[in-house]
Amino acid sequence: MLRFLSVLVFLSWLPPAAAAVESVTVFPDRATVTRVFEVDIEAGSGELTRSDLPIGLSRDSLRIAATGPEGLRLGAYQLETVRGSERVSERARELEVRLQELRDERGAIDDDIEAREMQLVLLRSLAGGAGQGDAKLSLDGWSDAVRTVGSGAEDVLSARRQLQVDRRELDKEIQRLEQELADLGQRQQDTLALALAYESASAGTARFTVEYTVGGAYWRPVYEWRLDTGAGELEIVQFAEVRQRTGEDWSEAELHLSLSRPSAGGRLPEVSSWWVDVVSPEPAAKADRTRQLMSEAEVAMQAPAAGAQADWASAELVGNEYTQAYRVPGRASVAADNQPHRFRLDAHRVDVALSARTVPRYQPTAWLYAEGGWEGDLALPPGSATLYQDDTLVGQTRFAGVAPGEELASSFGVDDRITVEYEMVRDDRSTEGMLRKSNVLTRVHRISISNGHSRAIDLTVFDAMPVSRDERIEVAMTESSTQPDRRDIDERPGVLAWDRELPAGGALDLTVGYRLSFPDDLPGVQGW
Repeated sequence: MLRFLSVLVFLSWLPPAAAAVESVTVFPDRATVTRVFEVDIEAGSGELTRSDLPIGLSRDSLRIAATGPEGLRLGAYQLETVRGSERVSERARELEVRLQELRDERGAIDDDIEAREMQLVLLRSLAGGAGQGDAKLSLDGWSDAVRTVGSGAEDVLSARRQLQVDRRELDKEIQRLEQELADLGQRQQDTLALALAYESASAGTARFTVEYTVGGAYWRPVYEWRLDTGAGELEIVQFAEVRQRTGEDWSEAELHLSLSRPSAGGRLPEVSSWWVDVVSPEPAAKADRTRQLMSEAEVAMQAPAAGAQADWASAELVGNEYTQAYRVPGRASVAADNQPHRFRLDAHRVDVALSARTVPRYQPTAWLYAEGGWEGDLALPPGSATLYQDDTLVGQTRFAGVAPGEELASSFGVDDRITVEYEMVRDDRSTEGMLRKSNVLTRVHRISISNGHSRAIDLTVFDAMPVSRDERIEVAMTESSTQPDRRDIDERPGVLAWDRELPAGGALDLTVGYRLSFPDDLPGVQGW
C-alpha cells in the first residue's frame, strides 16, 4: 500500500495535459481510445504512473507502447482502482474548514446587527420620552437632547448598514464555496491508476502510447435527404451523432467513426436443429387481436425542426474493404456528458425518378416518391433521415440502409396537387344455390384520381384483397373490377398494385370490388 501511495504522489509531477487523448475510434457500442504522453526519464529502472484512466476500460484491451532513449524496455504494469473521494477529499476538507470560518464570521455580524437594533430601540425610547413628566427640559436642554439623540442614531444606523453589506458579501462567498464543494462531490467518480515499470540504458525523453477499449460510447448515422423536384436530384447528407459517458472528456482528439460491429463477436453462431410440431389452436379472441394488430401496423411521419444548409468539409474514408471508418476533419471534442454531438461526414447526389403512390383504402391521399440507384463506393448504414422537398421540411423516416448497386426510395410527403377520392358503390349480401346454399358478400369501391401537375407523373395505386385462411371460403375480384398490374407485392399475400401514367391535368378511375362466398352451414366469417 505504501508503495502504491508513493506512485500516486509521483503522479502529481506530471502536467495535466501530459496524457491527452490523441485519437478515438468510436464503434456503435464502444470506443477505442489512444492517449499519448511524454516524460523525461533517467537511466536505470523506474516506474511511470497515470491515475486518470476511466474505470470502465476493458483491462484485456489495454495496449502499451513506448519510444525513447536507446535501450528503453518496458516491464510489468498493474492497474489499481482510485476512489474519487480520495482524490478530492483534501480540497473538500479545506473547503469545509473555510466554510465553517465564514459561517462563524456571519454569526458574529448577526450579533453586531442585533446590538445595533437594541441601540436604536433605546434611542427611540429616549426620543419619545423627552419633555415628559415633572422634569421639563429648558430650551437649551432640548437642543442638547436633539444633538445627542441625532448623533447617536446616525452612528448606529451607519454601523448597521455597513454590517448588512458585510453580511451580503459573506453570503456570496459562502454560496460560492458551497457550490464548489457540491461540484467536487459530483466529480468523485472512480478512476484507474496505471503503474508501469521500465528500464533505460540512458536518460532522455520517452513517448508512451496507451490504448484501450471502453464502454459507454456510441455513434449512429443521421441523414438529411434533400430532394430537388425540378432537377430530379436527391442530395444525401451524412451526419454522425456521437454520445459518450466514459468518464473522460475527449478534447481536441482525432475522431474516427468505425463501420465495424464488435458486438457481433468473433464466433460464428452454431446451427441448431429446427423442429416443427402441431400446436393447439389459439383462442379465437387472441387470433382476432393478432390479426387486428397486424392490420393496424402503420408508420407515421414526424417532422422535426428544419436545419440550415452550409458548406462543410467531408470526412475521409480510411481503412480497407474489411475495416472501414470515417475520419472526422480536424480535431474534435466530445465531453463525457452523454449529450449528442453531431459531425458532418459526407454528401452525395443521386439522380432519381419521381412518382406518386396512394393507398386509398387507408388514406385518400397521394404521396410523392423519389427512387434511384445507389452507386457509392460503400453501403450507407441504417439511420434516421430528415426529409426536405425543395428546401421545405416534409418529415422524418427510418432509412433501412442500402448497399452499392441497390435501389433506394423514400416518400417525400403528401402531394397536394394530386387528389384522391375513395367511394363505396356497392355493399350487399345474397344467397346462391338450390341444394347447397352459399352466402355471398360483395363490396365494390370506385377510386378517382386527378393530376393537378403541369407534367405527367407515374402513379401506383395499392389495395388489399381478402385472403382466405380456410378452403371453404372463396374470394375473387368482381367482374367489373379493373384488373391489377401486380399481385402479392413484396411477397405479401393479397396486396395488389395498379401502375399508371397520369398525364398533366388528367384523371383516372378504377373500380375495385371483391366477392366472398362461403357455405351456409358455416357460422360466419371474420375479418370482412
